[in-house]
Amino acid sequence: MAYITAEIKSSKVYHGYDEDRKPVVDDLDGGEFVKKLINVSRILSVTEDYIFIECPHNTVQTWEYKGTLEEFRLKLRRAGVPAE
Repeated sequence: MAYITAEIKSSKVYHGYDEDRKPVVDDLDGGEFVKKLINVSRILSVTEDYIFIECPHNTVQTWEYKGTLEEFRLKLRRAGVPAE
């Protein structure tokens, strides 16, 4: 397994959809940024502002992170993950 370190704070948790096909989303009070060791196999995608993380119980969380998308790509590459 490959891991990377990032400074993150929780943003939202996505639970799926309700009976009207509207997303069920909880806003999280992420508080301060914390340094976290992340299993890269849990990363679904990364934007300029957020990491989308696969979580238990078929949920997805978004985490804000410090740094740029290019810096994050470099961390992934250093961990042996192709990130174009």
